[in-house]
Amino acid sequence: MASIVWDRRAAAHLYRRAGFGATPEETDRAVDEGMEASVARLVDYESIDDSALEQRLARARIDPTTFVGILRWWLLRMMYTARPLEERMTFLLHDHFATSAFKVQDPGWMLQQNELLRRYALGDLTELTIEISRDPAMLVWLDNYLSRKEHPNENYGRELLELFLLGHGAYSEQDVMSATRAFTGWTISRRTRQFTFIDAIHDHGQKTFLGQTGDWNGDDVVRIACESDAHAHFMAHKMFESLAYANPDEHVIHQLAHVYHDSGTSMRELVRAILTSDAFYSDAAIWAKVKSPVDHAIASVRQLRIDGDPSRFAASILAYQGQVPFNPPDVDGWPSGLAWINSGTLLGRMNYATAVTAASDPFVIGAGATIGNAAEMVSVFLDRLGPIDVPHETRARLEGWVSPDGGLPGAGEYAATGRGLAHLILSLAEWQLN
Repeated sequence: MASIVWDRRAAAHLYRRAGFGATPEETDRAVDEGMEASVARLVDYESIDDSALEQRLARARIDPTTFVGILRWWLLRMMYTARPLEERMTFLLHDHFATSAFKVQDPGWMLQQNELLRRYALGDLTELTIEISRDPAMLVWLDNYLSRKEHPNENYGRELLELFLLGHGAYSEQDVMSATRAFTGWTISRRTRQFTFIDAIHDHGQKTFLGQTGDWNGDDVVRIACESDAHAHFMAHKMFESLAYANPDEHVIHQLAHVYHDSGTSMRELVRAILTSDAFYSDAAIWAKVKSPVDHAIASVRQLRIDGDPSRFAASILAYQGQVPFNPPDVDGWPSGLAWINSGTLLGRMNYATAVTAASDPFVIGAGATIGNAAEMVSVFLDRLGPIDVPHETRARLEGWVSPDGGLPGAGEYAATGRGLAHLILSLAEWQLN
């Protein structure tokens, strides 16, 4: 911790990764409060009043029985929450336990799963995994609702071990089959349309799983897997890469795995350890990830402080970009990094930047700052929308665009110029990073 330089750059980085970008007020407060207090504010979010978000959602009159409705509902949550880490973790867990509406075909079940992920966003991952194993959307997505002792379906047992809990190479084919047998009889009631256990189709035979033998059920399989060192290493590695950067040194993951294991699989303590680590604030982490389409869409709204309801346009642009919440492409979740950048997706980002900056208020972006000339206007906007460091040539072009003579545009032109400047910044290569 002693090596962390805590300044606006570090504070903004924390809010980009633990949320979806900081407003100037959030950055200023974080700098004043310090790193540990800022992380605590994000991690221990239950004490933060989020009633304004709930009021906004009520005013939006969204229909929760449609896929478009639940998508807009979640986008608005990410855009306007006062608890950004709660929504960030809900999204990361959605990607981790990837379940897609195109197969589930039930908005109510998808919304129910989303609320489950939010409830356990920084909770006990062992308990969450037990609950997700009972979740109707997951039961349909990986076909476990069809699994019975006479015809066990191994989809869920295999993905549980490879993608959710242990990682490739940390289990055997026998472990997959034992896990599959343990989850037979976990299905959906035709009457209630919720989880039910049917004992008559459950395999009660002896099962050897990760070296332990017994008449295991699904709860036992999850518990045994989550108690293993392999699980602690897997989750520490995955969460660090999600929040910080890819391919970390083994000693970094080893320390985080110990924190996670010793805390009893607490996601709160694992995330807290990541967000207070030297590695998280290193040059390897800051501005080192490509913004995903969701990050791009949500950060634009939050940092421009757009009011109203931009969820409809955000939903349409995310469909074009290939990252629609509630619809990951497969059980592996979404790709990352440069997979999000090509000529088509860049055009979509530029179009979205045009739309959101047209709805922005440049006077709000620059509120409280001294802006007396073009150079000061560019500096303030780069700070409020980042802070972003750009090459001297880029800064000079931005200043020249604001005013060829270095002054400020006239009162009648300031708003249009400010929106144009914001659009140019959101279109910079540097702003596509996270």
